[in-house]
Amino acid sequence: MLPGGEFGVEGVEVADAAVAASGTDLALQGLNVALATGSPQLVFSWTERCRAQSFRLTPVRPPADPTVRDALAELRQLSHNLREDGLRARRDPVTRARCRDLERLIQQRTWQLDGGGSPRQVVSLPAIQAQLAAANRVMVSFFDHDDHLWALVADQRQVRLIQLGSTSLVVETVTRLLNDLDALCGRCLPARLEAVITGSINHHVNLLSTGVVAPLRGLLRNADIVIVPTKHLSAIPWGLLPEFRGRPVTVALSASMWSFGRQAAHSPTRAGGLLVGGPRLRHAEKEIIGISAVHPEARCLTGAAATVEAVLHALDGADFAHLVAHGHHEPDNVLFSCLDLADGPLMAYDLVQLKDAPRHVVLSACDVGQANVRAGDEALGFTAALLHSGTSTVIASVARVPDDLAVDVMSSYHRALAAGAEPARALADAATAESRIPLVCFGAG
Repeated sequence: MLPGGEFGVEGVEVADAAVAASGTDLALQGLNVALATGSPQLVFSWTERCRAQSFRLTPVRPPADPTVRDALAELRQLSHNLREDGLRARRDPVTRARCRDLERLIQQRTWQLDGGGSPRQVVSLPAIQAQLAAANRVMVSFFDHDDHLWALVADQRQVRLIQLGSTSLVVETVTRLLNDLDALCGRCLPARLEAVITGSINHHVNLLSTGVVAPLRGLLRNADIVIVPTKHLSAIPWGLLPEFRGRPVTVALSASMWSFGRQAAHSPTRAGGLLVGGPRLRHAEKEIIGISAVHPEARCLTGAAATVEAVLHALDGADFAHLVAHGHHEPDNVLFSCLDLADGPLMAYDLVQLKDAPRHVVLSACDVGQANVRAGDEALGFTAALLHSGTSTVIASVARVPDDLAVDVMSSYHRALAAGAEPARALADAATAESRIPLVCFGAG
């Protein structure tokens, strides 16, 4: 059932994923026909019809439910306790089991809540090309067909269809690269081990460059890039690839979502910025101080003041928000992916409370740029939840971020924003000197 029926936010995520899954056969037939014709325009149309369908729906704002509210409060406290126990190498299976019960209760209750929402139409290829021309961008839309990776490269004049290599090999390379980045992040390793991991990172970066980008080089021109990924390509730290170092790259969940986000990003400016520093991050205060020098008018919430309630209240309607907080991607239950705040986790589920999502969000710590990708390239996770709630652009990492390096990068990023640069350009310029910062610009760029 599409929105307008009895589904809350989690229900909409599950329902839309089910809609995408049920339409897979039809989409595959349409894609087969399109590929047989060799028409890039027809292939583009079919890939857009079945991609990220839930993101074409306006966000569902279900009414308050006392049972859900109380369950969330208990879950937040218990999750906070479990994190504290984990830091002390303690285990509490009873509390963990109670958390799972609460998550199930919240899901079941939200499936039964009424919610509104209306679908937006797929944006046509000519309309996308007009926006690409206005922004001087080239769009690369990837899709998978029978474990073969394909790319549609569109600019203001034409769209080309390019066959690449094996999708599964690319996915495996991405997974190994992310593991290597995590292994190297923030650790003092023996020199020989560090050299081995660094060599492995370079090897996998070069494999991705050769297999995914090199065949497209002649079509990318001297333009900014919009990537529409498929499967785990959304987790590629594109700025690490040689072709894209220092080059603005935006990752959008569909061409239509990029178009919607561009329109929202240029809506009338809203007042107010927000800077948040979470617990147990050694360089969080330094990072916030550096950014507050660029945005002295922004509200700062750090230490005990950075509670879930205070942050959610300040996020509502903010022009931008920068959150320096430990994050946790929960692959088994993505809407409970979260950021650690002073009194417990701010969960992706909490974002449904926002009446007016912040226009631009930066998540500069941990790896909450990760997402679970389901049928129809439906991406689910904390960053995806922000985009679904109406945020135009999210800067987040797909692997762990070295906290000490992020301080200067983020200060440079905000200086570029204040000078008028768009987010993708600001990130490309700020991260140039740090070749292994796996931050990605998601959304409108």
